[in-house]
Amino acid sequence: MAFDFEALVGHLYMVGGRSLSAQPPGMLVEVAPKKAARGRELDTIFVLVTPSGDVTAPAAFYDQMANLAAERYFNSSGSVTAGLRSIFNSLNQDLVDHNNEGKRHYEANLVCAVLKDNEVFLSRAGSGVALYRHLAETQPFPTDFSNDEALYGPPLGVQPVPDIKMTRYGVAQGSRLVMSDSRLADLDMGRMNAAICSSEIADVLAGYRELVSTQVMLMAVEFVPPEAPSPSSVKDERSSSRAPAPAPANSFAPVVPPTVDTSTPEDAPPSTTRRVGGLVAAQLKAFAGRIMLFLARMLAGVNRALDRFLPPPEDGSRSWLRTSTAVAITVFIPVAIVVLVAWLGISSTDQTEYERCVNDATAAASLARSINSSDRTGVLAAWNAVVAQVTKCTELRPVGDPSMSVLIREAQTVKDGLFQIERRNAVTLKSFQNANLTRAVLQGQDLYVLDAQNQLVQRIVLKVNDDGTVEEASSEPMTAMRRGAVIGQYRVSDLVDIVWSDDTTQITALDREGLLIQCSPRFRQDCQVQKLLRSESWVSPIKMTLWEGRLYILDPGANQIWRYDSTGGSYASSPIEYFAGEVRPQLQNAVGFGIYSSGSTGGSVYILTADGQTTKWLGGQQTPFVYAGFPDGQQLAGADSFYLNGDPIGQGLFITQRSSRTIFETSLSGTWFGSYQVYEEDKFAGLNTVVADANLQIIYALSGNSVFMIDQRRPAQ
Repeated sequence: MAFDFEALVGHLYMVGGRSLSAQPPGMLVEVAPKKAARGRELDTIFVLVTPSGDVTAPAAFYDQMANLAAERYFNSSGSVTAGLRSIFNSLNQDLVDHNNEGKRHYEANLVCAVLKDNEVFLSRAGSGVALYRHLAETQPFPTDFSNDEALYGPPLGVQPVPDIKMTRYGVAQGSRLVMSDSRLADLDMGRMNAAICSSEIADVLAGYRELVSTQVMLMAVEFVPPEAPSPSSVKDERSSSRAPAPAPANSFAPVVPPTVDTSTPEDAPPSTTRRVGGLVAAQLKAFAGRIMLFLARMLAGVNRALDRFLPPPEDGSRSWLRTSTAVAITVFIPVAIVVLVAWLGISSTDQTEYERCVNDATAAASLARSINSSDRTGVLAAWNAVVAQVTKCTELRPVGDPSMSVLIREAQTVKDGLFQIERRNAVTLKSFQNANLTRAVLQGQDLYVLDAQNQLVQRIVLKVNDDGTVEEASSEPMTAMRRGAVIGQYRVSDLVDIVWSDDTTQITALDREGLLIQCSPRFRQDCQVQKLLRSESWVSPIKMTLWEGRLYILDPGANQIWRYDSTGGSYASSPIEYFAGEVRPQLQNAVGFGIYSSGSTGGSVYILTADGQTTKWLGGQQTPFVYAGFPDGQQLAGADSFYLNGDPIGQGLFITQRSSRTIFETSLSGTWFGSYQVYEEDKFAGLNTVVADANLQIIYALSGNSVFMIDQRRPAQ
């Protein structure tokens, strides 16, 4: 038999006592891809990754782990148990390496099941659990749920070698599997057994929903032969990893064998096509009937009007109209009315340009949905075409058909699934008239922004609530930090950059003529200014930073970083070239830099160039730095700004890419942590730079004339 069993799969995702329609992060069902390793061609894997420990990672983190689990299983060779062990060992090592880098410490629980022929293999590490119903017997995994000591094992990312529990069961028609986080073990076993024995898998999910009071992540599976009839609400899908839209919380879908492709509309059941065709015919008949009724009533009205204005002559008298004239009028008026009505009907059915645009967008979306999800390039190109068409419609009519917004969201969902993008809401904190905000400094609850358009520094005071949300954002200009301001004997020219000085607790600005302006946040009129020596040697300075009392200025035009040492609180000496000797880096297309303390060895200088490359330097000598872990298709091919977060609890790099309207986050060693985009992508059309608050997990983004707040913890709803 080519494929012994299919699987009806459903999920239950409850948070705070409310059932969510979205699929839980870290849940995946995957059939074997076309290029699976030998012996894996007909296998199906079920994966559930759940958070563990005190820190919860972004949702994309668990989705990535689930996708890696499936990918590594289907690429492995040997027995099923060997493939499962390769998953746990490799993912555990990934987490251990991640945690050893010193950023956020992540742990995870992992439950995996593999359907192969007439057997199902179960494995787990951490505290995830499962129930298996087979031949009228329900068995808990990995142990009896009352045995807490054996139930809770060390999660992945804690120790070098994971503690893996495995078992295998036979599969028969109607066998059922429930995989869940540890909360399942707290429920009443008798009631759970009754729920798993329900007649339909949808009833199984409903039963568990009644048992759970607050929170759970649960996957339910029923194994059926291919010829078994599917429930009416079943929708065929090959995989849960790239579904274009989330299924309802209690819905379920069969995982079909890889030789069956159910993605094209032509493969829909004939009865569905007939129902659609019958509906259209009935609508046309009803429309035609309404037209005929309208014409009949109109002609009757015309007849009454003719009888009133042209009454028939009395007996024996002759009409004042000639017979031929009366006949002509009698015939002409109804004919004219019919022609008029027909013309109005034809003209009303003629589509406007906007309606044609909407129809084209809808057709493009249908085509995009029909493309097999394994064709990543084709799927992306098709949905990009949908977005382009919807954009065209929006230009024709900004407030138009609401279905266009739905198509945009659907396209974003597909894109997010393909490239592991975390979609967030961008909350507008502050906007300035005719401004272009290019630089930002975050100091406590003060956010300083440089308006390059008006050559002015604005101080934004943030009022932050206990939950991390910003209640209010008021602003005031720094009068001394603006083009044309006079401080002592100096006049300020065009501003280059702003930084915060921990040594003097002052906001510091630099202009192109070498003026360094420092002002106190409390006493904004109390500003000092000094002229840096040999500023005439600068070519095109774009960024500065302060590190251990020294001032560093990035000058791509001079292919150099200038260093000014502090003497008595001022920078009175001539600059020192950071890069010395004949061998120097090419900095002509540099867009940003930052310095991070490397212990006793000094400070590591990170430089980002416009092609997206980051290099790391120590004492003027290059040291290794390599991007790692970026999802396929997200490799940095261009960049616009660079922000180094040196906060001990949130060390990392933030890189912006205006063309894709994306914020990338990596570790200091280059390991990818996440990619952030916003639902209203137009807000990031002018994305210039970002700063981050590691404590509140908030990103402040400058785009065009506005400051936006992005909460890293809360996905957009």
